[in-house]
Amino acid sequence: MMQKTPTAKSCAISYASRGVQVPATLVIPDGMEEMPLAVLCHGHGGSREENVGFAAVAAALAARGIASIRMDFPGCGESSESFRLNTLSNMKEDVRNAIECAKARLRVRKLGLFGYSMGGRIVLELLAGGMPADAIVLLAPAADTVDLKNLFGGAQAYEAMAAQAGAEGYVTFTTVFGQVQELSREWFADLGRVQDPAAEAAAAWNGPALVIWGQDDESVHPFVPAHVAACLHAQTLDATGEGHGYGFYSEDDTVRNLVASSAADFFAANLK
Repeated sequence: MMQKTPTAKSCAISYASRGVQVPATLVIPDGMEEMPLAVLCHGHGGSREENVGFAAVAAALAARGIASIRMDFPGCGESSESFRLNTLSNMKEDVRNAIECAKARLRVRKLGLFGYSMGGRIVLELLAGGMPADAIVLLAPAADTVDLKNLFGGAQAYEAMAAQAGAEGYVTFTTVFGQVQELSREWFADLGRVQDPAAEAAAAWNGPALVIWGQDDESVHPFVPAHVAACLHAQTLDATGEGHGYGFYSEDDTVRNLVASSAADFFAANLK
């Protein structure tokens, strides 16, 4: 007899964090009293949808009986806050409170963390700070500060922006995608506190991990996720073919489905 795929309901919610309401989406498989939970952390300047990518991940998780919550970080998506509040400290606090919000609504059995790009760095820093988790999946984690500076014009341009933000409170930056961001002095300070989040995470946490990346990733150099995988003794998956977008922003769903199904299968194996 074929096993029936669980159906799920998707709810747009908000929850309290840092004195504001954070917009989020909670996806709950039907017919389950107790279930695993995965928290999805989006990339720098992205959103809880990542176009269609995070909905695909959430749907794959729900099909395997795993609930998920994903949120818009400050200044992103439907967030009402300024991008100046888009700091690692604030985003990590929002993840912590998202977990508490989900636990208040669901009977959560085990916890998984999924981080894409900057979201991967957030996951690593949370683990380094002692957050308990039963499994993690990292998609092209932006876990190397030196490599990250290349997205902002290289080390010299980055340091110049950091100096300006330090003097004026923030600096205005336009990404290669045309998004205008106001990067605060706190944003630069947070990034400067941890040089190797993978090593620090590995020193504090030794659970099951999957690291996914592509050899054609133009934003996070392949040596970065390779280093993360080595530190965490993680399983790896090659998702080459769509650059740093991993099919999230493409009409071709081949790589997107590979990422979503592989992440969901890994969580199902380690959370259920």
